[in-house]
Amino acid sequence: MSEMEKHAEGPVVTTQINREYALRFLGVAALFIGLSGWFLYDGKIGYPAQNEAVVPVTTALAQRDLTATDWMNTAKTGTAPLVEAFRAANLQVPSKYSDTFNSWIRAGDPRAMEVAAAQAVLQKPVYSAEDIHAQFVSAGIGLLAAFGLLGLLGVRFLTRFTLDETALTVSFGQQSRQYLLAELQTLDTRQWEKRGILKAVFATGSVTLDAWHHTGVRDIVAKLQALQATQS
Repeated sequence: MSEMEKHAEGPVVTTQINREYALRFLGVAALFIGLSGWFLYDGKIGYPAQNEAVVPVTTALAQRDLTATDWMNTAKTGTAPLVEAFRAANLQVPSKYSDTFNSWIRAGDPRAMEVAAAQAVLQKPVYSAEDIHAQFVSAGIGLLAAFGLLGLLGVRFLTRFTLDETALTVSFGQQSRQYLLAELQTLDTRQWEKRGILKAVFATGSVTLDAWHHTGVRDIVAKLQALQATQS
């Protein structure tokens, strides 16, 4: 029998963090950390490496007098010359080049027929400095979100509610505050049935109880409701 079950049987009920709630928060935090690692890798290693890998190919291609329409023309071999050039170097065509050329062709953009315009695109790196910077920003946002979730989880872990025969005690670490049951005024149950959230109002303040955050809350609420019924 768990310590919680022992307490629930006696006059004292003590909560603890809900394991399912904690695991879900930890899972989401881990996801954010993983995404941040991915962003950091791309910004530090992946993007610069791809920029460097395509330079020999794009440098050679940019010297040829072909337009975007020429580069994407599949009429002769069934494969666009741009694709063939990158395949010859054992590389995939970066979408920055093929997407740009195809968008010009579909839109009837005059640049699709200009050699200089195609050369200008091929001379640009696959990922710009702004693209790389955005990866680091995304990583920072992901880490902030993860730390925020872990911090909130830590608050829930350190918070406990204890109900005995005389008071409801709210503890946070080594600090605690008591709310005397004799001073219970109202129970706001508007969110209790659907969300498991109840607000107990005492003469000295109020306490919000959430059954999703802590196990044992339902036992506390049942006792508070029974107490209010005897007072009315």
